[in-house]
Amino acid sequence: MNQTSAGPTPSFPPEPEGQTPSERALSLALQEADRRKDELLAALGHELRNPMSALAASVGLLRQENLPPEKRRRALDLMERQIYAMSSTVDDLLELSRLNRGRITLKRQFLDLGRLVSCTLEDRRAEFESQGLELTFQRPDEPIRVNGDPTRLGELLMHLVTHLARSAPGADEIQVSLTHEGLETRLSVCRRGSSLAPESPNPFEPFGRLVAGTSGLELSLARGIAELHGGSARALGLETGLCLEIRLPLNPEPEKALDVLVVEDDPDSAELLALLLESVGHHPRTAHDGTQALQAVRSALPDVVFCDLGLPAPLDGCTLARILRQEPGGGEILLVALTGSGSEEDRARSRQAGFDLHLVKPTSPEQLHSILATRSPRVPR
Repeated sequence: MNQTSAGPTPSFPPEPEGQTPSERALSLALQEADRRKDELLAALGHELRNPMSALAASVGLLRQENLPPEKRRRALDLMERQIYAMSSTVDDLLELSRLNRGRITLKRQFLDLGRLVSCTLEDRRAEFESQGLELTFQRPDEPIRVNGDPTRLGELLMHLVTHLARSAPGADEIQVSLTHEGLETRLSVCRRGSSLAPESPNPFEPFGRLVAGTSGLELSLARGIAELHGGSARALGLETGLCLEIRLPLNPEPEKALDVLVVEDDPDSAELLALLLESVGHHPRTAHDGTQALQAVRSALPDVVFCDLGLPAPLDGCTLARILRQEPGGGEILLVALTGSGSEEDRARSRQAGFDLHLVKPTSPEQLHSILATRSPRVPR
């Protein structure tokens, strides 16, 4: 397995006399930025020229008065595909611009990367199978925990898969694998028959053209997302094909794991919320009525309690909150009311009962993360 060549050493014009080292460095940086801008514009023109040519040909075809209906339909279908391709290219360029200017903010949460990769591939499997491509995935049995933005990481994966799907028309399989090495996890996307573009010294640069016949824009976006997560990207040439590799830092636990009690009379809702809390690294417990909740609090004081207001009698949510506030240490608990109603009357009632926050169901992962991020454990774990 050989890493792609770094390419020929670039040559620069002679250094002007009288410049300080910092001025020379700035001058070279500006020259390099100007060169990359010209390359980007040239590559963009090439990227858009193909669909524009196809559109022009289709328009010419549609101008024919006696064009058979089947050919007319095929021309319209082709135009629709090419317009989509051009729109996708423009969207990717705007996204790359936001990445380069630091305008993208990650919505991080602790997650199992293996599960995310599996779900992302499954969502797109039918699309790639229609192109004659099989997606395979290998991962360890144990969860691979990372602190990342699930939406952006899913995009990263699909940028890699899409790039390889556009190459090697004779191949029929894209292999995705996930492994962990020390404090890192390695995501690999490989395809037999893909060929390197020899003129590209750095395929993860904008329009680096890793694969012959493609622009490489997807790889620039993938690298940018990886670097936002503290990771890196590289390409490996194999005897039988090509492998794209992303490395990300592992984060098995958040810096402050909280003991969270979920009080919910619906077992499925309680379990789902507990699973969500566990997936972001906290330690959930569940209780299905007020009596069980009191027993759980008295056995071990939690940091946070999420409590459904509609618990069955005799201890509904508000009654339970008043009792918990009277328990030893109860004043330190973060009490969060869960309810299907967000009226001002209900919010006032939960505040009077002693709740700190009032959440309207369904609860989003972002809401949970923002609430728990402000809380520290009472006792270091």
